[in-house]
Order: sequence, then structure tokens, then C-alpha cells
Amino acid sequence: MRIRSVSLGIISREEDILVQVINFPGISTTFYRPIGGTIEFGENSKQALIREIREELNQEIEEPTLISVIENIFGTEDDRGHEVNFIYEVKLKEKTLYDLDEIEGIEGDIKYKAQWKPLNFFKTDSDIKLVPDGLLDVLLKQDNPNISIIKHVRAN
Repeated sequence: MRIRSVSLGIISREEDILVQVINFPGISTTFYRPIGGTIEFGENSKQALIREIREELNQEIEEPTLISVIENIFGTEDDRGHEVNFIYEVKLKEKTLYDLDEIEGIEGDIKYKAQWKPLNFFKTDSDIKLVPDGLLDVLLKQDNPNISIIKHVRAN
């Protein structure tokens, strides 16, 4: 098992957040994840988020604000994942995108439609899941532990 570091951006529109819809063959649960992805070697979490939103949505963002770090261990005993998720609050520079119902995105070679979903949508059905685990509580401020400040340091 390998630990993966991920940066995710919470892009909000009133009560809605922008999410990518993820379906896995043979699994009835539909997963929803904020836009973002894996931190590459040599970049920090903020740089990764800026790059990921540029790659996936072809958009620029204003200065992101770190709101939480979530360590997520998930999956089954045979197929386990381990992520450290840096969760940022993000604003898109292109304000007209907030008026759209969906925004076209691309993850690798796979095109997708990013959708606006209200936070309450994720509390309604067991076949709907906002990932990573714990993110919904953070966004609803139900489980708000002390927030740590993270400083990006690069040794020479």
C-alpha cells in the first residue's frame, strides 16, 4: 500500500459545490468528489490544485485557502487506499461559469461533466457519497476540530 497526497478544491455557488461524478462498474454507489487530483513530486498542495483545475477545467483560480486536511484510509482488506487530502476553498476567475448547470472537465483522457450539487444532496441517499470520507462533516461544520496551519517549505 502506498500513501497518495491529493489536493481538492471546494468551489461553491451559494449552497452548491462543484463536483465530479464517479461511477465504478459493479458498484451501485455514485461517488462525488471535488475537482482536483494527485500532488506530483516537487510541487506543494496549492501548486497541485492550481495545476489540476487548469488541466481538468481549463480554468484559472483566485488564491486558494486551505480549510482542512483529511487523512482517508478506504476500501477493503484486499484493495485498500490511503490518501492525505488537502482541502482548499477556491474561487474561479471566470465568473460566468457560476451561471452554468454543468462545466465540462477532463480527467486524463476521460471527459466528464462537473455538476453543482447542494450539500444537503449528500445527506439524502445511501447510494450517494461525497468523498473523501469526513468532507461532508467539514463542509457542514459538524465536526470542526482545531484547524492546523500548514506552511509550504522547500529545502535547498
